[in-house]
Amino acid sequence: MTNARPTLRDVAAAAGVSPMTASNALHGKPGVRESTRAKVVAAAEKLDYRINLTASMLKSGRSNIIHLIVNEFDSPFYSKLVQALTTETSARGLTPFVEQTHYSPDAARQAMTHTPFSGQLFDGEIIHASGLGTNLPLARMNDGRPLVLIDGCEETPSVDTVNFPNEEGARTAVQHLIERGCRRIAIVGGGYVPRGELAHVEHSYGLRLRGAGGALLDAGLPYDPTVTFHGYDVTMGIEAGHAIADAILDARRDGGDAFDGAFCANDYAAFGVIRGLADRGLRVPDDIRVIGFDGVSAGAYATPTLSTVRVDLDQLARFALDMITRRIGQLADGGYDTPPSRATIGYTLVARESTA
Repeated sequence: MTNARPTLRDVAAAAGVSPMTASNALHGKPGVRESTRAKVVAAAEKLDYRINLTASMLKSGRSNIIHLIVNEFDSPFYSKLVQALTTETSARGLTPFVEQTHYSPDAARQAMTHTPFSGQLFDGEIIHASGLGTNLPLARMNDGRPLVLIDGCEETPSVDTVNFPNEEGARTAVQHLIERGCRRIAIVGGGYVPRGELAHVEHSYGLRLRGAGGALLDAGLPYDPTVTFHGYDVTMGIEAGHAIADAILDARRDGGDAFDGAFCANDYAAFGVIRGLADRGLRVPDDIRVIGFDGVSAGAYATPTLSTVRVDLDQLARFALDMITRRIGQLADGGYDTPPSRATIGYTLVARESTA
């Protein structure tokens, strides 16, 4: 009886492939059929084969580890985002390493430049740029390693970027409210920005505001400071709900135009708005219709169930991994030979009770 550790040749023999094919399959390299990759992975698991990371890095110069950096882990949205990214990373035969920034540019800088692993262990990085501001030079902070931004929103991308359907999705959400009969619609998110300043905006809320405001103006409805409210989480959403409810009650008393719809820049804010309206005795959708954005939270189980724009996080993960693996391959071949690319993921309008 032997206690010798299984080798790559053992895995290749068990899978019925060459050692080179087995190596390519286990390291996520292109050119291997998915059925073959699955056989190799199954054989490796059965034999309890473990890649010698140190030897692999010395030989190939690659670790097959992808650094994933997001704002937080706690919320349903970010847990779904991390799940999609880690699942797709692992499906490519790569290993995810996940960190969070808590929306802090300093933490993002630390993760990319000053951890014990930065510049040594990672083949590339995928970072969610939303919430970190526009002045953080992410593309210059990771020593030239392949980098993909999620929701970078640059007009002219400096690195590969996968964006949410910010403008298109927000426009669709507001159009849905208009189709349901709403004629005075509140926008809950980051507050008012004049239309002229939205022409060249480079952050996700600005794009959502541009889409929402554009839909209002196209329908001949007001877009001005009186229809925008601050609210990007449940707590601020409740405060926005109170303010919207007070405006409705004042309009009813004074004979003015009352809000009958609200678009919220994310589902968290929408939940808060609904609660804030209820605090003032107003009901959704009887008194006002409400729609959110992201579609990965518990909107289907809320009371009322929440209408939302649901984004395709699985598609986002596929796009991001396509981009990062292409850049890793180009770097191994001597350098990048294509300009930065940009993709926008798809979305679905999910109409539920809150806009019924």
